[in-house]
Amino acid sequence: MIRAVTFDFWQTLLADTPENLVRATALRLDGVKAALERNGHPVARETLEAAYEASGRRLAAVWREHRDLPCRDQVAVFLAAAAPGLRDRLAPEAFDEVVRAYTSPALSYPPVPSPGAVESVNALASRGVVLAVVSNTGRTPGMILRQVLARFGLLERFRILSFSDEIGVRKPDPEIFRVTLAQTGVEPRHAVHVGDTPGEDIAGARAAGMRAVHYAADGRPPSDAADLVVHDLAALPAALATLA
Repeated sequence: MIRAVTFDFWQTLLADTPENLVRATALRLDGVKAALERNGHPVARETLEAAYEASGRRLAAVWREHRDLPCRDQVAVFLAAAAPGLRDRLAPEAFDEVVRAYTSPALSYPPVPSPGAVESVNALASRGVVLAVVSNTGRTPGMILRQVLARFGLLERFRILSFSDEIGVRKPDPEIFRVTLAQTGVEPRHAVHVGDTPGEDIAGARAAGMRAVHYAADGRPPSDAADLVVHDLAALPAALATLA
């Protein structure tokens, strides 16, 4: 029987839009610029924009190796791209202020629960299923995503939250799933992962010995490698019964 269900965060539990991401990026750059100015280290907006693109390429190279950086290291990479040595010239409290500006835009422009997500999570929790989040992060770290989950009453439903910036490993590396399952105490054959990305969620979960559900919403083609496909998360609890 299925004793544990792990969920991807982005575009599975919660969904974002390209427009929202653009607004969040603008807020991030404006916030960092203001924090640097307040602390006596002004940097032109154009320079910050270029540094954002350059640090994004550096992060993408790390992510391609299925690794991740802690959020403070990510900010340090960004600052180094803006002005070599800038991180070292910032007082600890000034750097903390920059980190807050960099990491928190999702609190102002949050994603919203996918259709059926809240109902599905509550239904599974009421059955005593162990719930966890296994998700890659980008510019927004796990410490912020926890706050977003709390806003929608979802945080308390999850026993374990594994975010790549905290684990240091990204999907599809099966290690992030293994680390999570070790904390649940559930064997992989009794666990299912739910996610929207075949190359990360489906492949990674199956490599860890779990079964996998592809959340194929908005017309996305279903994955042939998935054990199940759902188009609405409200259908998930009933669909999982077919795997028991």
